Order: sequence, then structure tokens, then C-alpha cells
Amino acid sequence: MSFELEQVPDAEKTPVGRRLATAALIVMGATAASRGFGYVREIVAAAYFGAGAEKSAFDVAFLVPSTVQVLVAQAALSAALIPVFAGLLEKGDREEAWLVVRTVFTVMALVLGLVVVLCVIFAPQIMPLFAPGYRHDPAMMANIVSMSRLLFPTVVVLAITGVVISVLNSFDHFTLPAVAPIAWNAVILLAIVLGASRLGIEVMAWGVLLGTMVQLLMQLPWLRGRGGRLGWSLAWRNRNVRRVGALMLPVSLSLGLINLNGVVDIQFASFLGKDGVAAMNYAFRLYQLPESLFAIAVGTVLFPTLSKLAARGDPDPFRATVSLGLRMIFFMLIPASAFMLVMAQPLVRLAYQHGQFGAGSTSLVSSALFFFAFGSAFSGGSAMLTRSFFSLSSPWVPTIVAIFNLGVNAFLNWLFIIPFGLGGIPLSTSVVSITTFFVLLILMRRRLGRINGREIIRSAMMVALLSAAVAAVSYSVWWGMDSWLGRSLSAQIVSLVCSMAAGAGVFIALALAARMPELGLLRNVRGGAA
Repeated sequence: MSFELEQVPDAEKTPVGRRLATAALIVMGATAASRGFGYVREIVAAAYFGAGAEKSAFDVAFLVPSTVQVLVAQAALSAALIPVFAGLLEKGDREEAWLVVRTVFTVMALVLGLVVVLCVIFAPQIMPLFAPGYRHDPAMMANIVSMSRLLFPTVVVLAITGVVISVLNSFDHFTLPAVAPIAWNAVILLAIVLGASRLGIEVMAWGVLLGTMVQLLMQLPWLRGRGGRLGWSLAWRNRNVRRVGALMLPVSLSLGLINLNGVVDIQFASFLGKDGVAAMNYAFRLYQLPESLFAIAVGTVLFPTLSKLAARGDPDPFRATVSLGLRMIFFMLIPASAFMLVMAQPLVRLAYQHGQFGAGSTSLVSSALFFFAFGSAFSGGSAMLTRSFFSLSSPWVPTIVAIFNLGVNAFLNWLFIIPFGLGGIPLSTSVVSITTFFVLLILMRRRLGRINGREIIRSAMMVALLSAAVAAVSYSVWWGMDSWLGRSLSAQIVSLVCSMAAGAGVFIALALAARMPELGLLRNVRGGAA
């Protein structure tokens, strides 16, 4: 498909831009609530299990099923199914669209069911490959194998959930899929509180399994009234089903390779002591929060629209939507990254340093969070560009980039881990995220002819400049409050809240003074939602 592109001015002022941004804010709100529950879950887990061998064992056990489900289930499935399903809906072929959904549902259930059975049987041979540093600790490895067998069935449940979410998102229904993880986190939280004394760390695996089932059951009723239903179908020769399969292979590789970087990180962390894996994952949870709230929300809302625009062959709105998405992601993630850079240790101390989680663990986790923060905005931008390539039915582009980055990440882990210890692993992740973003941006520009690159870079540079002020003010306010109030739990909460509020206030004031159009978009959204 060849595009002759002309710039679409002020995309953020169009009704579509306001509607999509309003939907993004709704998803952000729902995601914020679910992430809030998630961090309560992590805080409770840290208090009960600390950052030692037990928690590292659970993190390794959970890593493998979650990687498998990304490779062939939820995220990859959504990225492959939505462009086909949404495109058929856009053309008015509703019956064909639902036939595709039923066939994909059937094939995924059968194939993944077989994969799960094999993984459960061969777990003792599979799991040591993912944590070679723990290979010679029989008790720890037995714990990992036991919990992985409980967690592998979630792959099938998450695949079905991925089909349901793809359908709901294609109908521009985003809120419930964003809210459902609240129940998932609540079930795990209750499991820890009620069962930790009897089952130990294994209670987290049981909580994940039950929470995953509850999350699916919550969303099934919302398929009613959408013009079709789930069911069994083996029409795998259907050309649109094959389109999903053709998309899913490179999409699975691309998204899977991104997650395989996490597997590589875990392998390296397992050589840094029994607390290495747990410490890195605690840092990753905090690092992931801004991206989950902002970048994923923006990408989730824009992806169906991008798929529809690509199906129409309508390049101008497509390019304007991609540009708008990147600018909004940077506008929200760069200040958050600046805040994390200067406030890593206070954040970790408040979030985790309770019960079994001591000051030594705080120091280890905060060093990892510091290095993670450098790549946050670029990771969010890369996710947006990757989804844009998927919607253009060009999934092999980010896939090839991901293959290259897998080797780069492994090499940089080895290089950085010597001078920086555990912090070298997230530093490698950040460098890879930055590289990935610029490579994908250049390739997208070549694909579209131009991509409003100057506008994106100018906006990002202005936000970075303002974020330096955010970092300075936030740290100064926290230092003063911390010196005055001390380190009690209530004092830490007050100090961090005041620090965050001061930084946000400074950023908004400076953005208003600079007349940044992204802030104007948020005002339009508020007015449109009123």
C-alpha cells in the first residue's frame, strides 16, 4: 500500500481525537484503580514474604506461564484478531467477523490445552532453563516446579479472555477489560491474607489461578447484544481466519521476543543471589505503573481506530492519530520518569519496606528502579509504534527489530551487570527501549512518507525540559518534609504526596505557560466529557 501523505493539522482538536482521548482517560481511571489494587497486593506480598528465596521462586514460576500466554494467547491474540475483526465490522460483514472469532476461540482452546498438558508433565525439565542460577538449589527448584504446575492452566483461561477483550475493544468497549483486573488482584490479595499462614508462598499461585478465572467470568456477559456469540467452529480454512493466523505468527514472535527479554533478565538475575529475581520484579512493578496507566491506555484505545483507518486505506488520519498518541504518551510518561529517577528510594521504602521486607531489600530494589526509569517513556512509545505496525498488517517490522534487540539485551546484561550489579539489568532494558523506539520511528516514517517527526520531537524535548523542574521541585519538597516529619508510615505518605503534588503543579503551570497543545487536548477532553 503506497501513501501520498499530507499533514493533518490539529488532530487533537477533531471530534475523533477528543472522543478517543476521553476514552483513554476512562481507561486510565479504570486502570489506575486496578493497578492500585495490584500495588496493595504487592505491598502485602512484600510484607508476608519479603524479597527472599520464596518470592523469587514464585516470580520464576509465574514468569514462564505468563511468557507462554503472551507468545500465543492474550496480547498477541488481541493484536492479530482486532485488525481482522474490526476491519470486517467496518465493512458490514458481521456474520463473517463472528465466524472468525468462534474459530479462533476453538483453535486456541485446543492448541493451548495441549501445550498446558505438556508443560505440566515436563515442568521439572523446563523450569531450570529459566533460572539457571537456582539449578543447584533442590528445595527452591522444587518450589518453582510445584507453583508452575498450578499456574500453567491460566494460559488457556487468558487465551479465552484475550478473545473476549478483542471483541469488546473492537466495539469500542474498553472500561470493563480495564476494570476486571481489580477482581484478579482482589482475589490474590484475599488469598495471601487468608491462606499464607497455612500454604506459604504457594497461596499466591492459587490466588492467580482463581483470580484469572474470575476475571474471565466477569466479562463474558458483556458479549450479549454484539450481534454474535462465542462457540465452537473449525472453519480454519476460512481466508480471514488464516489472516489472523498469518498476523499472529509475527505478532507472537514480536510480543514474545519483547517478553523473552524479561526471561533473559530473570536468567541473569538468578545468578545474583536468592533475592535477585524478587528484587528486580518488585522494581519492575513500580516502573510499570506509569506505562500501564498512560501508554497502554492510549494504545488500547487507539489500536482499534488505527486498524479501521488502515482498513479504509485512509493515511492522513492514521498518521495524525499515531503522532497524537506518541505526543500524549511522552507528555505523561517523561514527567513520571523524572519523578521516579529522583524519588526511587522513598517510593520503594513506602511501598514495600514493611514486615519481612527490610532496608537492605529497599536499597537493592530502588537501585533497579532508578535504572528502569530511564527507558519508561521510550518503552511506551515503542509499544504505540508496534501496535501501529500491527494495524497496518506489517507485524514483521517490529518482529525483526525485537529479534535484534534480544541479542543486544543479553549482551548488555552481561556487560552492565559487572559494574552495576542488579541495576545493570534494568539499565540494559532502558538502553534497548530507547534504541527500539528510534528504530521503529524511522521505519514508520519510511512506511508513511512522513510522521510529523519534528512535532513529536519538539513536544518531547519541551516536556523533558519541564520535567527537569518537576524532578528538582519534587525532591526538594520531599527532602524538606522528610527532614521535618521523619520516617513513620504516615510521615512518609505525607512527604511523598506533597512531593508528587508539588511536581505535578509545577509541570501543569509550566505547560500552561508554554502553551503546550497536549494540555489543551486534556482540557477539550474534560469539556467533552462534561
